[in-house]
Amino acid sequence: MTGGKERRLAQPLMEPTTYRGFALDPFQQEAIAHIDRGDSVLVAAPTGTGKTLIADYLIERMHRQGRRVVYTAPIKALSNQKFKEFKRLLGEESVGILTGDVVVNPEAPILIMTTEVFRNLLHQDPARVEDVSYCIFDEIHYIDDPERGSVWEESLIFMPPHMRLLGLSATIPNVEELATWTSQVHGHPVRVVYQGERAVPLEHHLFERSLGFTTRDTLERRYRRYLHRAGLKFSDRARLPFRFEPTTHLDLLENLPPGLFPVLFFTFSRRKCELNALELARTGKAYLGPGEQQEVDDVIQEALETRVPSDGTRKGSVGAQRLRSMRTLLLKGIAYHHAGLLPVVKDVVEELFERRLIRVLYCTETFAVGINFPCRSVCFDSYSKWDGRSFRSLLNREYFQMAGRAGRRGIDAQGDVVTLVDFNYYVPQELPSMDEKDVEAIRSRFALSYNTVLNLVEGYDQDEVARILSKSFATFQAGQERREHEARLRQLEAERLRIQGCAYMETDRCPITLMERVAALEEKRREVASRLAQGKHRGVKRLRKEIREEEAALQALGVAGCPTSVVDRCRDLLPAYRRLGKRVDQLRERLAHLPSPERFLESYRQKRALLEALDYVRDGQLTARGFFASKINIQELLVTELHFDGWLHELEPDALNALAVSIDYEPRRTERRLRHHVFETARVEATVQFLQEMERSFGQEPTVRFHDYLALLAYHWSAGETFAEILRRGDFDEGDVVYAFRRAIDLLRQVRHAVRDDPYLSTKLQTCIDRMDRDEVAVVL
Repeated sequence: MTGGKERRLAQPLMEPTTYRGFALDPFQQEAIAHIDRGDSVLVAAPTGTGKTLIADYLIERMHRQGRRVVYTAPIKALSNQKFKEFKRLLGEESVGILTGDVVVNPEAPILIMTTEVFRNLLHQDPARVEDVSYCIFDEIHYIDDPERGSVWEESLIFMPPHMRLLGLSATIPNVEELATWTSQVHGHPVRVVYQGERAVPLEHHLFERSLGFTTRDTLERRYRRYLHRAGLKFSDRARLPFRFEPTTHLDLLENLPPGLFPVLFFTFSRRKCELNALELARTGKAYLGPGEQQEVDDVIQEALETRVPSDGTRKGSVGAQRLRSMRTLLLKGIAYHHAGLLPVVKDVVEELFERRLIRVLYCTETFAVGINFPCRSVCFDSYSKWDGRSFRSLLNREYFQMAGRAGRRGIDAQGDVVTLVDFNYYVPQELPSMDEKDVEAIRSRFALSYNTVLNLVEGYDQDEVARILSKSFATFQAGQERREHEARLRQLEAERLRIQGCAYMETDRCPITLMERVAALEEKRREVASRLAQGKHRGVKRLRKEIREEEAALQALGVAGCPTSVVDRCRDLLPAYRRLGKRVDQLRERLAHLPSPERFLESYRQKRALLEALDYVRDGQLTARGFFASKINIQELLVTELHFDGWLHELEPDALNALAVSIDYEPRRTERRLRHHVFETARVEATVQFLQEMERSFGQEPTVRFHDYLALLAYHWSAGETFAEILRRGDFDEGDVVYAFRRAIDLLRQVRHAVRDDPYLSTKLQTCIDRMDRDEVAVVL
């Protein structure tokens, strides 16, 4: 079916009914049937139902036919995993990977990449994907991501017309809307396959220490009793003014039936993940027997021998130290997982969890993205999280993305999801719905980057740019919303007209309106008299002026001579008439505030004007600055200005690496900047300030970002120090350091590509990359 209003359950269309020895579900059969006919397909299904099997089928089918296919993923870890998987299945020569910082076999027929890389290829090197038959968008609902969603939208807009797509999405209520838009953009049908039911149904629980496993209603009744005792109303949303015995993760696990292990325990703080794991271990709880402990030791030892670089010291590398320090936890069947860990440590934890050798895993939400790690039950230690700007409640979509890991297909009859509630922090209105029908619709996050504007200037004329920008999902959604509001407005206005008692209803000439105004006037006169009787003169002068003005206005009115029967009828109809009028006014207000269809064209013009002022665009053509910036996708303005100011030529490789790591780095709240003299920070910051002021002057929110917190570490790493040595220079999470270094490698690759006609600088940048891309920072595929 194409995108539309109607939703139906997937029905099998044709064979095959099995794949890789698995009996296919009806929705999988339907999706595969569409693929066999060469259609574009959008599959919306809950976590754990087998969406990726459809992608696997498509890739193998394309491989057998000698056709090319691109698989895109939202995170590099998922791209790396799929690369390893398909390399095993199809052979090393058939599969390549491009994730910005990693490039292997880039001309292979099966290409695995992040969505950002695919978007960049469409802009900068479309010939590279001209012969691609299908593009797979895993986790396509990321189009709603505030920071990165525009990448998915641009990818869908700029895909060549011949290319088909397979989009894999979590269940979202407006999947047909997404399909209809995509179909309009591409000019061919996009088939929707919707699977509403989970392969393993979820059972949702709340847990509070005094109530045990409980329901929302029971919890709320107890809470209302506490509010009443404190003299507060339920609508106050205030926390109670007295302290309770806190409900902790240990309370929950102590009461969790043995049959509900293994547990994935989502904890929205890295430090709390680690502390909770250590607290559980200190209780003496051990979940593994001797044979399982030996298996754990074997996995750790294998990682130490094959995946952990040696730094030549007695203690060994940081990776070795971390694995050994976590060994005590792992032997008890307890672990933690978050983005601050070294990749090798995360890999070992993931492998052990997949092999069911971890019974309790404390993790942040990154564990829920993409990679399929089902378990018996999922627990939440909170229902709010820090989103980089503030603490907020979990969206229902986020809740179900994580909760969907509960229940192992073919093993469990159901998956259990438990949310811990501590009355000290309980706000009933902030609890997620726990009803999948309440999952939020996805919204467009389309926003033009300077890089996109430059590529539009280079490749299209003004009319084509306007046409392209009008294709955005944001414009489509705003148009849909406008049409729906306008239709509803016409309906309400017609209904209002139908119950209108006479032509004068709610006008100044209406007798009822006149009587109401006279009554209000009498009330003001009484108020004046009352104030004067009490000797209060404040406000009397203003009231008397209002009374005189109203008396004059009433005398000037010509009141309609409506019969008493009409007045009585109008009085009966007036409440409903006014309610409809209020709804009409609200709809008109919403319509007035809907985004203009021209807003992206206006944004394009503003950004283009800024780029012209910076001499990136001149007479409708890209200058040398503009051409360079069009190849950069990380802080393109700052990188371009630094390059043309001579920084890349002047700095020696180690200092240049320190600079690259500082560009676009976003420090965590707890991090402290390390002072250094590696390069002149003040000079860079002057450029940053200049660019931010330029952005503001052209009506843009500043996007230029530079923080040299890790510059000293990057310099010494590049100079050859071990990872353990650089970590002693500052208090940073190891995973964050690796991520920042790899992002710098990505940036250096982009710059090297942009200056490939400069042999000296190109060679120098390759030296920079080689010095960064080693030992703990290197990716092992």
